[in-house]
Amino acid sequence: MNENIAKNTGIAGLLKNEKYKDFIPSIVIMIVLIIGGNLLNPGFASINNLCNILARASILAVACIGQAFVMISGNAGIDMSIGAMMSLTALIGPMVSKGTNEGLVVAIIVFMVLGFVIGAINGLCIQFLKIPSLVMTLAMSVVISGLTLGLTRGQPIMTIPKALLNLGMPVLGRIRGMTIVAAVIVVIMILFLKKTNFGRSLYIVGSNRNAAKLAGLRVNLIVVGAYGISLMMAALAGLMLVGYVGSAQLNMGDEYTLLSVASVVIGGIKLTGGKGSLIGGVLGAMVLFLLTSILVALGMPSGVRQLIQGVVLLMIVLANSREAKLRA
Repeated sequence: MNENIAKNTGIAGLLKNEKYKDFIPSIVIMIVLIIGGNLLNPGFASINNLCNILARASILAVACIGQAFVMISGNAGIDMSIGAMMSLTALIGPMVSKGTNEGLVVAIIVFMVLGFVIGAINGLCIQFLKIPSLVMTLAMSVVISGLTLGLTRGQPIMTIPKALLNLGMPVLGRIRGMTIVAAVIVVIMILFLKKTNFGRSLYIVGSNRNAAKLAGLRVNLIVVGAYGISLMMAALAGLMLVGYVGSAQLNMGDEYTLLSVASVVIGGIKLTGGKGSLIGGVLGAMVLFLLTSILVALGMPSGVRQLIQGVVLLMIVLANSREAKLRA
């Protein structure tokens, strides 16, 4: 009976190979931005500059993995606590590691576990207390920010482990260690999403939760797991961020919350859930940082850059929402 339900709800189709045509818009936009940026600012398309942009986009790529898991889980899921978690790990992580590479291993484990636990609390409250994801994760971001402020007293004093600082150094030609680490994480999470029962079930849950329940899937557990993975990835991204910047300040990860949302939406992950790919999120991150780099090169003020980025995101979200209505 479960197999019949799965077939009738189109579950088999969800588990087929990704539709790579969904990536074409992002790739085309990237090419246009690179060409346009080079015309407006000669040297923009140099290998060195593109590798710098790729390194910064790598941090966002890791952060948007978690956002992608939440959005794929459906029910208009969104995680607004990613930036706060990144700030927490960026400021507290080096303190826990005591500035040593050996201590960094401990810090990574501690904050991955902490991130998963906090994310799971988000998921539990959303699933069992029926708190909207936007409200719950926004409230959790305030809690996390308060925890960060309390532990650092607003003045983080730290020695960043050399292994983190080295992530910003070229290791393969002009390609920085940050990019290689992010690529490894993305590949692992893509395989996890595509090859494990959890990953395949996540798409089914996001597509139709009622059908997923009838098919015998543990919907609540899967959704809670998605939120746990979200902040676990944010914890890793926060450590990468402080390694790249080389210093820390309060709320340094906050901007990555909306950027992670923008990346996955640009990359083709549907707000309605059940569809999308981590590759799309990575391409979306590249698009955002290419656009930002062009605006910076043109000397535009921060406010104008944010306005343009907001308008672009709004247009993409509207297009995404309209497509969903036409399919309904």
